[in-house]
Amino acid sequence: MLTKGEAALYIDDTSTTDKGHLDLDLSFDYYGDEEKEYDPETEDYTKTVYKEIDITAGLTVGLTERWDAGITLPYQFLNNSSSGRVNGFTDFYLSTKYRLWDETDRYPSYALSFDYKLTNANKEKELGTGEQDYTLTNILTKGFGEYIFDLNLGYTFISGKEDNIFSYAFDITKDLNEKISFCNEIYGENTLNRKFSDNILIFASSLDFQLNKTVSLESGIGIGITKASPDFQVSSTITFSF
Repeated sequence: MLTKGEAALYIDDTSTTDKGHLDLDLSFDYYGDEEKEYDPETEDYTKTVYKEIDITAGLTVGLTERWDAGITLPYQFLNNSSSGRVNGFTDFYLSTKYRLWDETDRYPSYALSFDYKLTNANKEKELGTGEQDYTLTNILTKGFGEYIFDLNLGYTFISGKEDNIFSYAFDITKDLNEKISFCNEIYGENTLNRKFSDNILIFASSLDFQLNKTVSLESGIGIGITKASPDFQVSSTITFSF
C-alpha cells in the first residue's frame, strides 16, 4: 500500500499514475535572488537583482500499475537587472518512473525515475542549456505512524564540458486530515569540485489540498541556504487526474 503524502516542491515519491489514467499538472513558480559583488575598480559593490517566473504544463500517463511516463513543458520569464528581460520556452523533459516494490511493515517502497532533457532551449538567451542531459533518481517512501518520509538520490549526466551533478532530497510529510497534508523538505545539488556555497541547497515548506477525487492544489515557499541558491521562491501547482 502506498502512503499518501504528496505536498512537496522538489522531492518525488514512489507513487505512479494509475494505469490508463492521466495526470495534468499546471505550475507557477516565482524565484527571486539578489547578489552583491565587489568591484575593485570602483571600490564599491555591484548589486544584481534576478527574477524568474516559470509557467509549466506536465502530462503523465499511467502505463501499468507500477509504471508511468510523461512530458514537461516549461515557459520562462527572466528579468535580470544587468542583462534585461527575456522570455520563451526552456528545456522540455521526457520522464518515466517505475516502482520496483511496494512498502511493507519493515521496508520502504522503492522506485526509479529517468528524465531526458531535450535540446529545444535557447542557450544564448539563457533560457535553459539547449543540450541533452540525463537524470537517474532513486526514490524511497516509508510511512511511520502519521508521518511519511521520502528520500531521493539522483545523478545527472550533463552534455558538454560541465561537471555532472549529484542531487539529493529528503522530506517529512504529515497528513493533517483526509484532504490536507503538510511537508518540510531539503533539496540540494552538488558538483564535487565546487565549494559548498557554490552548490544549491534549499529548504521548503508546502501544503497539499485534495479538493476532490479529480483536483488537488499544492502551494509552498522555498528559502535558499547557499549563495548559489535563489533567495526565495513561491510555487503553486494544480493537478487534474482523469
